[in-house]
Amino acid sequence: MKPSVLATLAILALLSGCSGSGVNKEEYQRRLKQVELGMSKKDFWNLFPEAEQRGAKKYPKGSVEVLAVPWSYYSFTPTGEGQRDAWSGTQNGQQWFYFYEGQLVQYGNPNDWPAEPDKIIEVRQR
Repeated sequence: MKPSVLATLAILALLSGCSGSGVNKEEYQRRLKQVELGMSKKDFWNLFPEAEQRGAKKYPKGSVEVLAVPWSYYSFTPTGEGQRDAWSGTQNGQQWFYFYEGQLVQYGNPNDWPAEPDKIIEVRQR
């Protein structure tokens, strides 16, 4: 191959490795300021159309659904937020949003929740 073809392929590979799969950090923070506890799932979908369903569970008095919003941005150094691809410098993470009977009741990082959420939900339903 000619050197110019190799250089073009290397640049394309570098650029494709730097692209993220989530919302960029500034846009994510702007939208997150509009999130309110009690908002409907429909309003949330309008705000975050890229949200991904993570799971759901039905209880005797209602159901809980979990949606995740991925975010991604470039960082020169590790920030401690989410996971960082050391090769491309892309910082990736996600935040989970919990809906009870179609209304937002809590949100945060995936590992922020107690180990036994079923017991908490059952106590709250009494």
